[in-house]
Amino acid sequence: MASVSISHMIIFIASLVIAAGVVGTVTSGVDQVNAAIEDGSADVATDMRTDVTIVSDAGSDAVYDSSEGTLSLLVKNTGTHRLAPDGSGVVIVVDGRFITHDSIETTLYSGSGTTWARGDVMAFAIDVDLDAGDHRIAMTVNGDEEVFEFRYDGGS
Repeated sequence: MASVSISHMIIFIASLVIAAGVVGTVTSGVDQVNAAIEDGSADVATDMRTDVTIVSDAGSDAVYDSSEGTLSLLVKNTGTHRLAPDGSGVVIVVDGRFITHDSIETTLYSGSGTTWARGDVMAFAIDVDLDAGDHRIAMTVNGDEEVFEFRYDGGS
């Protein structure tokens, strides 16, 4: 009879060890899911608070300077999220071509000067060669996309 009690005790202890391992694994998985949800919600909150508006006049001759090969855009931060003062978080695509940050110069017109805050305007000077015709610029900041379309008639 003592051997039956010992074997039951060994099985009981083994089941406790297995249960503890399962609980540890499940707890670790729940913690990872929780962290992913928190990170995702922070990203969504940033995306929701980010909003920019291209305020350049599409009908103006000042948008593209063919002698310099410079596309000029004025962009206003209309969201509540403060953006980098150098425009480093901005992705620009001109007529389907990705524009590298080496081809972009920015000037921030800001009251504070340290961040691109709500109401501040940033001027983007983009080095790009354009042919005469219709052009489309897509600008993305933290998931917020703005599109600017204009016509360049050629010449200088």
